[in-house]
Amino acid sequence: MYLDTSVVVSLYAREADSDKFEAIAADSDGFFSSELLRAEITGALLAKEKNKIITPDLREAILALFDEHVSDGTVRLIPLNGLVVREAVKVMKQVHPEVLLRTLDAIHLATYLSVDAGPLFTRDRRMKEAARKLGIPLAG
Repeated sequence: MYLDTSVVVSLYAREADSDKFEAIAADSDGFFSSELLRAEITGALLAKEKNKIITPDLREAILALFDEHVSDGTVRLIPLNGLVVREAVKVMKQVHPEVLLRTLDAIHLATYLSVDAGPLFTRDRRMKEAARKLGIPLAG
């Protein structure tokens, strides 16, 4: 299963939909995402900390757990490279004009297309629309 940042943040930092997402993710035998996820999860947790939703200690604990999951292979991060970026450009053009895809979402979709990851798990509306247009199976 390929995890988008919107789902990963909810899985690691408790949110309203966390239980539902955990149930969906429990059906997977492994998780993939882009190396981009490292920066995105850090940014999302820093925003939660700034907004007093989590403490600095909890942010660090969540990031340490994420790093542990990457180290033990629970979460496999696919390297970001020029090929993925060029594929992201193609993805943006393929779904245009129906979906105005953000750059980072296009990079996630291009990364997804580069691996055999099973379904894509995202809560982002535009990313779901683009995935449907590209014939990508969705989790949940």
